[in-house]
Amino acid sequence: MTCVASVRIDDQTVTVALSCTEKIEALHGDLTVPRTAVVRARAVPDGLAEVHGQHLPTGWRGVSTAGTVRDFAPDFDMATFAVCHGRQPAVVLDLADQPYDRIVVTVGNPNDIVSRLT
Repeated sequence: MTCVASVRIDDQTVTVALSCTEKIEALHGDLTVPRTAVVRARAVPDGLAEVHGQHLPTGWRGVSTAGTVRDFAPDFDMATFAVCHGRQPAVVLDLADQPYDRIVVTVGNPNDIVSRLT
């Protein structure tokens, strides 16, 4: 049993698989999107730096976050699903035609995930 989220990729879908603790923190289960919905994938050195807006999930700002984050700007409303622990490397997935605009997940292998999606 894992204690941190993982990203699972198959021919049809991309799934963010949460640990039991993360499911409680995020008030959300695993998140699956069609692989065709991922319009951009990139690796970043600090996942938390990518998460902006009103935090609806649990966690400590600047330390960890899990769940939905909404960024209400004057000309757009963006929803991010974030599972970030510490200022660690992460993968950022930009999505099209999904309830979330982005997924940000700290993982040990962000470049591997990006290469599998591009």
